[in-house]
Parts: sequence; C-alpha cells; structure tokens
Amino acid sequence: MFYPEKFIEDQVQQLSGMIGEGKAVIPVSGGVGSTVSGVLTHRAVGDRAIIVVIDDGMQVGAVGDMMNFFATQNMNTRLVDASHEFSGALNGLVEPEEQRRTYRNTYFAVLGRVIQEEKAHYLVKGTTAADIAAEPKEEIEMDDDALEQVGIRLIDPMRHGLPVIEPLRKLNRHEVLKVAKHLELSERKPFPVVLNVIREALVK
Repeated sequence: MFYPEKFIEDQVQQLSGMIGEGKAVIPVSGGVGSTVSGVLTHRAVGDRAIIVVIDDGMQVGAVGDMMNFFATQNMNTRLVDASHEFSGALNGLVEPEEQRRTYRNTYFAVLGRVIQEEKAHYLVKGTTAADIAAEPKEEIEMDDDALEQVGIRLIDPMRHGLPVIEPLRKLNRHEVLKVAKHLELSERKPFPVVLNVIREALVK
C-alpha cells in the first residue's frame, strides 16, 4: 500500500539530509513530476531550493501561470527568458528528429548555465518510474552531453561532480498524482510538460 503522506515526510527528510546547507536547482516544466519535486525540495531546504522556469517562447500564457503558482507557494523561483536562443537554434530546421534534438540540447545548455550562475550543488529532477522506462538510453546521454558542453558533468552522487537527485524515480504516475493531491496541487490547472508538448508538435 502506498501512503503519500509517509512518502512526503520521508522524502522531505531525505532531501534535507542530502542537500544539507547546499543549493539545489529544480527545473520545472509545469508537469506534475517536476512541480512535486520542486515543492518537496522547497519544504526540505526553503529558499535554497531554486525553481527554474525556462521560457522557450513557445508556451503562450503557460510561463505566467507557472510563475504565479510558485509565487503563491512562496518559493524561490527564477524565470529564464531563452526565447531568442530557442528560435535561433531551431530556425531553418525542417527534419523533426533534428528539431527535437536541437530543442533538447538548447534546453539543457540553458539549464547548465543557470546551474553555474547559481553555484548550485545539486540538480533535482522530476523523473518518475514511467519516465525511466520510456526514455531511451541515448536520450539520457544527450542530456548529459548538453550539460557537459557548459562544464557540468552529471554523475553518481557518491563521486565528485554535480549530484542528481530524483525523489520520484520509484513512483508510477498514479502514485505521483496521489502525492500531488496530498500536497494540494491537484486543484490547480495543469500546465503542459514542455518537452513532451514540443516533441509531439515537432514530429507531426
């Protein structure tokens, strides 16, 4: 039996212990996974949890909704306007796979710069069990490559480098939704999951 209240209590305690006095960056797309991860991290370390919203210029109204939501939660949120970078990178590309790869590389390159600017010690992601099962290995390697280009190497937390924390990686979607409901996040209007929305749009 899955008990969301126990999961929340355990994860907040674990996040607090792992992050300690450090700073953590949590990139949010508006999807339930990244939002829940952001809220849990904020509960664990307060303003040392930096919520990062990357504006790619393609989400009409969604970015404002996200910023308003996190403001109501009193969370430390940073908006990054990268619309010109995305439009420049995608300009002239017609092959869907190339567009998708370029989008992802641009997204993680922007994220990497934010991590450096914030001097963050940890990267917290909203990865779920379903994401891990669905994501091809080469896609994960692509994310790592994009971050390495700006000097950030994602590695095992027990080694040197930037540890990645994925508090939801063992949960299925229905369990994540239960956690969101317990956190009273399920009543808000859902936001699009940026990479999935763009991927779908680009392959049509």
